[in-house]
This record gives sequence, C-alpha cells and structure tokens, in this order.
Amino acid sequence: DAVYNRNRRVEEALTFKLRDVKYQYNGWQDSQEALIDTVTKSVMAGDYAYDAAYLPVAFKSSVITDGYLYDMYELPGLKLDQPWWDHAVMDGAAIGDEQSLYFISSNMCLYPFEGTWCMYFNKRMCQDLQLDTPYQIVKDGKWTLDRLLEYTSVAANLNGDADWAWNAEGSCVYGFSSMTDFILQMYTSCGQKVIDIEDGTPIMRASDERFYTVTDKLLEVFGEKGVTHFCNNDRSSGNHYENIFASGRAFFIGAEIKGGDGGGRFADVTDDYGIVPMPKFDESQAEYISPVALWAYFLTVPVTHTDLDTTSKILDAMSYVSYRDIVPVYYDIVLQVKNIRDEETSDMLDIISSTRTYLTAYAFGWGQGLRDGINNMIRKGENNLSSLVAKNEEKVEKELADALIAYAENANN
Repeated sequence: DAVYNRNRRVEEALTFKLRDVKYQYNGWQDSQEALIDTVTKSVMAGDYAYDAAYLPVAFKSSVITDGYLYDMYELPGLKLDQPWWDHAVMDGAAIGDEQSLYFISSNMCLYPFEGTWCMYFNKRMCQDLQLDTPYQIVKDGKWTLDRLLEYTSVAANLNGDADWAWNAEGSCVYGFSSMTDFILQMYTSCGQKVIDIEDGTPIMRASDERFYTVTDKLLEVFGEKGVTHFCNNDRSSGNHYENIFASGRAFFIGAEIKGGDGGGRFADVTDDYGIVPMPKFDESQAEYISPVALWAYFLTVPVTHTDLDTTSKILDAMSYVSYRDIVPVYYDIVLQVKNIRDEETSDMLDIISSTRTYLTAYAFGWGQGLRDGINNMIRKGENNLSSLVAKNEEKVEKELADALIAYAENANN
C-alpha cells in the first residue's frame, strides 16, 4: 500500500506515468547478466527504451567500463547530497580523476537494505549453554571476532555423528554456518577490503600488513570444521545454512536481512532467535560495518536517454518519498513488529541499517580470481595468502590500470 501510494503521489505531482518493466527470471547468474544485456542492446540499437534501470552491475562490469551508463553527477535534478541517497555506496563508487559515479542507491528499491549482511543466533542455545544473549556486548562496542568464537566454539557438538559432514538425519550441531562466499563479507566488516577506492583511485589492499593480520584471525574463527560449516546448496537438500539454522542445528548464521526476518523464512522456527550486526575485528575498530551483498541492484541511467532533467527530478522525488514514507513502514512494521521476537533486535537493526557499506570492487569486477582464492582459502582452513597475492598481483594491477583508462575515456566523451 505504501509503495502504491508513493507511486501515485509522485506521478500526480510531476505529471508522468510510471511503467515498471520487469525482467523474466530464468535462473540466477545467467539472468543477472541477461538483464544487463537487455539494457546494453537497447543502447547499442540507439533506442529510447528505458529512462532508468536497476542493474546488478557486479555480474557484468562492462556495462560501466564500455560506456553504456551516464555519470550520475550529470543528472541535474539529483540532490545527491541529501540523506535519501545512500552515501555509503556513493563514497566507495566514485572512480577516476573526474570522480565519476555510474550507479547509486536509495530506498526507492529496498534491496540494498534487505541484502545487508548480519548474524542470526538461536536464543534457546544461549540458555542451554548458559550464555548471555550478545545484545549488550554489541551495545558496549565489544562484539568482536573473539567474542563470536567464544559462542560458536562451545556450541559445536558432534552429538554422536561420525563426522561433521551434513546429514539430514544426523544430530551434529554447528557453531556457525553461512554461504560459501561469506568470508569476503567478513573482511569488509573488519574494515579490510581486497581492493579499495581512495580519491577515485582503486588500490589493492590484499598485500597490506593488516590484511595478513585479519586473515590470521578469520582462519582462527572460521577455519575449523564443526565450529563453522559453509553451505548453500539447494534448500530442498537441507544442506543450506538457512535450513540448518531453522532446524536448530546451528547456533549462529551469517545471512542477509531478507534471508530471515525480512524474507519470512524463519516464520515456522520454534526456537526464538535474535539478530546482531557482523562483528568488529577487535574493540579498537571504531564502529560496526554491515556489508551489502555483492548481488545488490543499483540505480543507473542508460546513455541513450535524452531528458535527463525530467528523469532526474522524478528519481530524486521517488527516492525522497521512499525515504519519508516507505522505509518507516517497512522497517517499523514489517521488520520490527511482524517478524521480530524481542525488543532488543530493534536496536540491533538500527545499528545494522546505519553502518551499511558496499564492496565496490564487486561492481567493477576487479580481482575476482584473487577474491575467490582468498574466500576458498579461509573455508578450507588454509593460509597461502602470500602465494595467492603473488600469483594475482600483476593481473589485478593491470585490471585497475585498464579500468582507470576506460573511465577517463568515458568522462571525456
């Protein structure tokens, strides 16, 4: 109802008709790339099919580098300094000497919020293990990797099973479970990125001394079988972190907000559960950091569009009204009332929402081989970071240099 009212209100105020063109979903990654292809083919044909598009840019960064999208700073009606725009995304996405910005985010689309990473925990297990819920630890700024390990290590229990391999008929309980590419999100929440952007220049950080320190700690916390179980097979198999948590066989999971409360997937869980932000690296870290999932959709405008003034005013108005009218309804009613089982979780969601960030190297496609290698290394409980960096460093540096050239060419066209 709130979305419907927003659409009609802005249509009437700015005298236009909103037409929402949805893409047919036929599988996951192929559909993400095909969605981008739909827009790029429209641009190549020189037609005027779309005024704006929400695109999963991480799945095909060529849509940026090959010049299919406007620099959003060229849209005169966007008030990008206002709070209804997601500054955590913009701060990490401006690229090149011109600080060009090819994608932006607001709550006109709620996915960047729903796709924010957090942790769910089983409150019954807290009682059984005589542990306090971690809410006060979070509020005190002391929710760190070490504190998480204190919880997950005591919960891991074979319960008579022969090993830690998943068995739907088994009894083992894991301390922590998440999807297979969770580790990169954990680096981000520790304030450490494989590739960062500073003043428009991408820089590889995987060879920094602190990156090695964070890697050692992540191996300690997530590298032991049983204490951690990575899985995101088809849900029908049961070997999926959400299923495992819902069945009471994982104490904690790392998941997106939409993976649990927001998506209602735990509606039938009999155990009470709570939500906390991703932990800090240590207590000296200034604040919690809540990564937005790599597959988030971001707002873009194809370069064949001609009426930038009108479109940018519409997009800004839609984003403002969403900020004013949609977010309170979604956040306060859907998340904090309908799907949450304790008052403390409301405070936790405030922290998660206010500390969102996005690993923009995903969107630009940089260093995928290195990122995948690091993620798999931690999951296997191995530490060959030096060799991974040495193997990939030259390739990554070339990717970054080529990207800067491409963005400079786009800015000059």
